Amino acid sequence: MYRPVVLIIALVTFAILLAPTASPALAAPSATQGDAFAFYPQTGHNVGMQIKQYFDANGGIDVFGLPLTELFKEDSGLQVQYFERARFELNPAASPDQRLSLTRLGAILTEGRSEPAFAWLAASPDPARTFFPESGHSLGGAFGWFWQTHNGLSTFGYPISEEFQEWNPTAGQVYLVQYFERARFEYHPENVGTPYEVMLGSLGRQFIERDPVASAAMAPARAVELLGQASTGFSSSAVERITNITRATAMADGFMVPQGAEFSFAGLGDFSEASGFVDGYAIVSGRMEKVLGGGLCQVSTTLFRAVSNAGLEVTHRVGHSHVVFFYENILGFDATVFTPDIDFRWRNNSSGPVYVAGTVDLSTSKMTFQIWGYNDGRTVTYDGPYAKNWTKPGSPVWQYDRTLPNGGVRQLVHGRSGVDVNYYRIITLADGSTHRNTYYTHYTPWEDFFIYGPGVTPPSGVQIISPKP
Repeated sequence: MYRPVVLIIALVTFAILLAPTASPALAAPSATQGDAFAFYPQTGHNVGMQIKQYFDANGGIDVFGLPLTELFKEDSGLQVQYFERARFELNPAASPDQRLSLTRLGAILTEGRSEPAFAWLAASPDPARTFFPESGHSLGGAFGWFWQTHNGLSTFGYPISEEFQEWNPTAGQVYLVQYFERARFEYHPENVGTPYEVMLGSLGRQFIERDPVASAAMAPARAVELLGQASTGFSSSAVERITNITRATAMADGFMVPQGAEFSFAGLGDFSEASGFVDGYAIVSGRMEKVLGGGLCQVSTTLFRAVSNAGLEVTHRVGHSHVVFFYENILGFDATVFTPDIDFRWRNNSSGPVYVAGTVDLSTSKMTFQIWGYNDGRTVTYDGPYAKNWTKPGSPVWQYDRTLPNGGVRQLVHGRSGVDVNYYRIITLADGSTHRNTYYTHYTPWEDFFIYGPGVTPPSGVQIISPKP
């Protein structure tokens, strides 16, 4: 068993990004650049989200080859996808900036080789070549140029051999090659003067032959489609709330949920200060309190709406205790979370895996979730919302906040009446059968809510409450 090393996807300071010209022999994918997914009919597979972003930015087909499988989950918990010349890994348990890695195929497939080219060197055999003491090998010439202009260390890793002649059984001829942690470079003199003078060996194809499960995953798939999406705005939010929204969205972005699996919002990871979350205001027992992760409810609500619009099974949803400004455009269509006690969960009851894509646009103060998967013909409509038992709010509430500047006052909540709401979702399947479910929410009245700092005297007639000790 090998142990893959996590690759932090970051540009090396000396690497120059150069996307080579696409081979004229390869047809363009069906999806346009910038979409969350692209389908490659040559092999019948999709490339999506975080993998697609890195794939597109670092040479695409020319560097990694065509996709050989869909993204699928291994017993280890890793989600992997094979390409002709690489294998991508996604670790859902890792932080967003460390989730994506490339398998060390070059190191794995050359393990145990004892030819002189693999012997560890103490110094460069040629002063014109760059020496890497980390791996005991040097790099130069056409291979050095290709490495440096294609995001070298991040994509290929260190050289683990010197250049040498090797027989390629697939091509039926000998090439000058050099192995790297994640790749094999081949020199093609017949392509001198073109972008294909240096080409990558098909290590992904070699490695997939070792794994029957992965080989079975090579069966062609259908094109992934957008199943549902939703957006909400946060234009009046404090910087702390925006920070938490951005961080939590990044944690959910890129998740693949296998067919039949249940997604838990609380299971996304650690919503702590160590994970980048900050104190923000949230509703706790009828008052505004600063809690770590304030703003998570906007993320859970937006994701809930996207999942509902995609027609997937909502297994656990708790509505907010009050009508919240950010989501009141559709009453009864929100989902609160307060980890770990209150969770939002849903199940992928579609015909294949589904993928969660989340974005935050700070220029428009809008966040969006999209749900991608295989379209099985289901459609979603809504009936309502139906509201009754309206209850007016009481007098405004003022709460002291010592962190505000002297004389500072901020209105956190614009009061809303209490109300009972039923919102019905109707899912129509491809065979014409329908399923109807109810989102019921009981909203209690919510008064205008202000926080005030030192030196401020609240106006008469308001409720004054103390912050939680």
